[in-house]
Amino acid sequence: MGRISIFVCTIAVIFIFFLLSRSSNNNHRPIHRRLRSNSTHSAESYDDKFNLTNRIVRLFPEIDVDPTDWFVSLHELTQWNLQQAQREFLHRSQREMVIHDKNHDGFVSFSEYAPPSTWFHHADGDSFGYDTSWWKEEHFNASDIDGNGLLNLTEFNDFLHPADSKNPKLRQWLCKAEVRERDMDRDGKVNFKEFFHGLFDLVRNYDEGCYNDSRHFDDSMDASARVLFSQLDKDGDGYLSDIELLPIIGKLHPSGHHYAKQQAEDIISQKLTKMDVLH
Repeated sequence: MGRISIFVCTIAVIFIFFLLSRSSNNNHRPIHRRLRSNSTHSAESYDDKFNLTNRIVRLFPEIDVDPTDWFVSLHELTQWNLQQAQREFLHRSQREMVIHDKNHDGFVSFSEYAPPSTWFHHADGDSFGYDTSWWKEEHFNASDIDGNGLLNLTEFNDFLHPADSKNPKLRQWLCKAEVRERDMDRDGKVNFKEFFHGLFDLVRNYDEGCYNDSRHFDDSMDASARVLFSQLDKDGDGYLSDIELLPIIGKLHPSGHHYAKQQAEDIISQKLTKMDVLH
């Protein structure tokens, strides 16, 4: 999810380099893992076009707030990235709401957000060639916090961005959606094979560094997956229900905070690496 725009990322890269270039190596906060850069453009290529020096001066006090000490910490940069992403999410939701609010009452009903009538349907109700979970009424109802059958802007924003919602009904809906997607034998639960070849990969990618990533250690990976599966399988029946997936749903569907922190770590890591080269 290109959750943080390249423009925002570039601004952050330059002011972090500006800060670090003025500080000694003893002031560098360690970053325990390096993340891949999402930016393919150099900071210099944007400087003339956007006059970033002036923007850095303007943005610095907005980020250096916890505490205000003339340094930007990982936490401060993460929070700033997250705020920009949340603002963009809400703006997109407002635009989508204008499109779907057919009667202009400030709410969106399920019928107003129904799938196009031109879609073809199987006998079981699934649309041919499309992931229909987005359109299911269960998803809509889980987003409808007050249960009035309509989504206001806050509820509609949660509907469009369920991974970032604090609504427990939406988190449970995400778990049910995962079971439906991974349940290849259609028994309503996830067995170990279904867990290992789908869900565990997502957990491992989220917790990079906690599991050995080498494909030469299949036995170790299998053992790690079985340990996690056993921890999640609270009733010990050898299957995972949607309720039992709740502890890891945030890793299966990472929130905006996860990506904001990744972005901040990446920026700081790049600048520390560059400072090491210069010194």
